[in-house]
Amino acid sequence: MKILLIEDDPVLTDVLVSTLRVQRYIVDAVADGRRGWDYAQDTSYDLILMDVGLPQQDGITLCRRLRAQGSQVPILLITAQDAKVDRIAGLDAGADDYLTKPLDLAELQARVRALLRRGSETKTPILQVGNLQLDPRSCQVTYAERSLNLTPKEYNLLELFLRHPGQVFSRGQLVEHLWTFDDPPLEESVKAHVKGLRQKLKAAGAVDWIENIYGIGYRLNPPDSEQKSSDSAMSTESPVGPVVSQPLSLEQSFQQARAGLWQKHQGLILERLTLLRQAVNALQQGNLQPKLRQNAAQAAHKLAGILGMFDLDRGTTLARTAEDILEPPAPLTPVRQRQLAEVVDELEDLLKLNLAGASTKQLAAHKVKPVKQGSSLPTVNVLLVDDDPIFLEQIVLLLQPWGIHLTGINNPLELWSVLPSTRPDLLILDVEMPQTSGIELCQSLRSDPEWQSLPIIFLTAHRDRETIQQVFTVGADDFVTKPVVVPELLTRIINRLERTRLIQSLASKDPLTGLFNQLQSSRLLEEQLQPDRVFSLVVFSLPELQHVNLHYGHRIGHQVLQRWGNLLHSHFSNHEILSYWGNGEFVIGLPDCHQGTARDRLDELLIKLRQQVYTSLEGERFQVHFHWAIAEYPLNGQTLRDLYRSTWSGQQ
Repeated sequence: MKILLIEDDPVLTDVLVSTLRVQRYIVDAVADGRRGWDYAQDTSYDLILMDVGLPQQDGITLCRRLRAQGSQVPILLITAQDAKVDRIAGLDAGADDYLTKPLDLAELQARVRALLRRGSETKTPILQVGNLQLDPRSCQVTYAERSLNLTPKEYNLLELFLRHPGQVFSRGQLVEHLWTFDDPPLEESVKAHVKGLRQKLKAAGAVDWIENIYGIGYRLNPPDSEQKSSDSAMSTESPVGPVVSQPLSLEQSFQQARAGLWQKHQGLILERLTLLRQAVNALQQGNLQPKLRQNAAQAAHKLAGILGMFDLDRGTTLARTAEDILEPPAPLTPVRQRQLAEVVDELEDLLKLNLAGASTKQLAAHKVKPVKQGSSLPTVNVLLVDDDPIFLEQIVLLLQPWGIHLTGINNPLELWSVLPSTRPDLLILDVEMPQTSGIELCQSLRSDPEWQSLPIIFLTAHRDRETIQQVFTVGADDFVTKPVVVPELLTRIINRLERTRLIQSLASKDPLTGLFNQLQSSRLLEEQLQPDRVFSLVVFSLPELQHVNLHYGHRIGHQVLQRWGNLLHSHFSNHEILSYWGNGEFVIGLPDCHQGTARDRLDELLIKLRQQVYTSLEGERFQVHFHWAIAEYPLNGQTLRDLYRSTWSGQQ
């Protein structure tokens, strides 16, 4: 399981990283909210652990941004012990849980396990398929009660497979889930770890459990006899909790029991909602009494405590908002009165209740959330345009089991109206269609600024060189011949998406520092060179970097660059252009800033950079000296090239 830690205290960061890695979690750690946002966009995480008080962007704002984007990753906030406002704001922003400082590491581990269970298919402590068991709390793996001694990566692989039984993972997906952002593996490393896990399972008696689907990836595929035996284990319990291998059936049983509880306590929930409605009505009439206000606040508090148990997380948020508004002695201004009325209205709609009664069936239909295989994985949206409705239905049915959400349209003229609503990750076009061909559509897309980078795969019944040449000429990324072979189509879709994602990441960011690379930053910097506008360019160079690489090794040299990247991120806000141009050269753009102001803004950063002490693998401590200079537009040059040259002549 992969965790993103966002914490600006280096001591606490080290403690948390060590604690989590002992539990076999893969941890990426960053020191500010802006980098946390970047990491969350570039990588899929199973949980995000973040402090509230972060530089660049605070934890509550970051949480709100992630939820607004649609992210469902569990979020655990770290707050100060007396920061009740932060805790409420964090939960309202979409956080799943919080911990107060000073942290109890045992409680932290328990809450992390609980959130990871909540965010995955498997809701029980022990993962089991047949005779194979994995206990995330003790990190113990057994087969037929025989212990398996796995490496950390082998353990993580097996846990991923067990949490998503039957799900196929490409090598790229395995890398994304099981390796840190700063330490990606070589291509052969993934194969080696899978091979090692397969051999250890075989030695224990679990033969051929990991299936290699040629050209697509790997999945856990136990023999039928093991799957049947795991069905019979559904009702058994171990000393530490239930052991279940069929989370869907367990979820159905749980939903039925919860629906019974809802029906049993529906009258009490209605009474609490009625108190809130009475408080709103009294406010509107101008005669809300203190007793009614206190009772309504308490009713909101109790609703907030139970609605989440029925998967009504939005109801919990609304109830907490109502409690915050009603809790004395906060003044009930007209704005807060309107807010309370809106909250109660939405809460009534959400619960499918009204003052005259309630529909249990409607409520149950609202709250039940279907469990989907691999639901914690990123959704792949594919749009298919083909004029044959039978073919469309077949492809949809064939691709759905592989975790691909496919939208099909049989009228090519509808493409432009469907694109904005579906926002596909990839487009599949038939070559020959009435009204307009796939080739003509591709030409139009490649000339449209919004959609010109959309990956496009063609379907064609023709295998002649002329057709193939034509589709690539108009901008196709790949093509598949009809009749379609599903494994081939899957392989091409997965490979194209992974390649596109990698290209997008490499095209803009330097992987070591997390800053913009030379190409992307040059575009952004040149946009600042406009008439009647000042702009300062700052260049830092590390002439000793090559010596560090030769004397201490490239690993230490990389650590130097990474620390510089972190320092620049933490010192500047979102308005500056931070970049690494390679060869120990950092380039910073300061919009609307004269040289004198730029020097003042750099004073604190220069002190920090000069204070940095690095440690080699042998324990030797050393410092890295640097040069820096500032050039101002248009005073020192009219072009980016001129400004860059000017900095070389004035380096300090």
